Amino acid sequence: MFAAPSGAAGFLARHHTAALSAVAAFAGLATAAATASVWYQSIVWVDAAELVLGAVLAALISYWHLRHWRLAAVVAATPLPGLLWAAPLSDGSAFGLVPVIAYGFGFAVATLYAQRLLDRLLRQVAGEPPWRSAGVMLVLTLALAAVWFWRSDNADAATQAVFDVIAATASVLLLLPLSLPLLQFDEAFVVAANRARESHGRIFEWFGGAAIPRWGLSLTGIALVFLALGWFGSAALLQHGWWRYGVSFVLVCSALGVFAGGWREGLGLGLVLALAALTTLWWQSYDARAPFGAVVALELAMFAGLLAVSGARHMRLWRSDPAEVVRRRALEDSGGGVFAVLGAAAAVAPSLLQAGAPVILLSIFAAGLCGALLFPAIMTGIETLIPHRRSVEDVFHAGRP
Repeated sequence: MFAAPSGAAGFLARHHTAALSAVAAFAGLATAAATASVWYQSIVWVDAAELVLGAVLAALISYWHLRHWRLAAVVAATPLPGLLWAAPLSDGSAFGLVPVIAYGFGFAVATLYAQRLLDRLLRQVAGEPPWRSAGVMLVLTLALAAVWFWRSDNADAATQAVFDVIAATASVLLLLPLSLPLLQFDEAFVVAANRARESHGRIFEWFGGAAIPRWGLSLTGIALVFLALGWFGSAALLQHGWWRYGVSFVLVCSALGVFAGGWREGLGLGLVLALAALTTLWWQSYDARAPFGAVVALELAMFAGLLAVSGARHMRLWRSDPAEVVRRRALEDSGGGVFAVLGAAAAVAPSLLQAGAPVILLSIFAAGLCGALLFPAIMTGIETLIPHRRSVEDVFHAGRP
């Protein structure tokens, strides 16, 4: 069904058993050592049970998306060893839902990778795996955590959040690709997955309207209103100095602009991350029980950024087409991002009795949908207001063969 891989992928394909054994041995030793270390700390068994139950719910969402039980279980389970690897850093401290949100980030990486696999199996146009997008967001997570939480009271929680996200992503990167050759994808799966894709596609066709300039401008205006409301509404939680957030916005726009291919893309991605972070802080300001406000906002901004950057990279598949067509296709092909949001939200659902959990659940939906669906609309608004310069030849030869 597939062409024979070359390079590193080909080497792993030819020596899969040895590679899987080596990685499984390493992961097993690391997980055992981390588990032993955590065992001697003050384990909150209720939190651990809620996380496992959340992973089970995420697996159900993944099956709804992929129509393959074993693949859904692998997608939902691969971030968990990483959270165990990072757990000894907590030294017995409780950081609430910080690890659960990190699980959502890892689950999103796994879901986007599974979506690319599904596209290949169904002979659809498949983009690149999400590893580069995840790597860029991890680097930004480190940089923003250093800027936001230097000598802050939440420095310990921020450190835990950063290592949770990195370890969960590393776990997915190590375990998911090596687990796939152990799975079988028969004709019955292809038939069921095609039917599910057609059913989901009829829903996602409605989202394509955001690529029309008038709707893109309307949604961009709504996003800017919420951005302003979030900025003023979260002033009580922005306690680290205003200059830090200005530096952060410039850093994010510059880095993501270089990665995504232009300053317009960088500005759009920066607005998405800022909207996700400020909306989270704004909603948390209404809940006195919500802990680690800025830490949670950083995690959810990175979650939104992962989905938006992955979508931006996916748009490059059709960059030879008109921009409106490219964004419409990206919106209609946003199933992986939408199911990543649903799975991350499902993982939080068992923890709703914890402090601030309802606000965090709503913030996950908002941040995820900003990244998966709002970014193309914002790009439509930006390019409508500041269009690309076109040469005379492009204008007069448009539509000609």
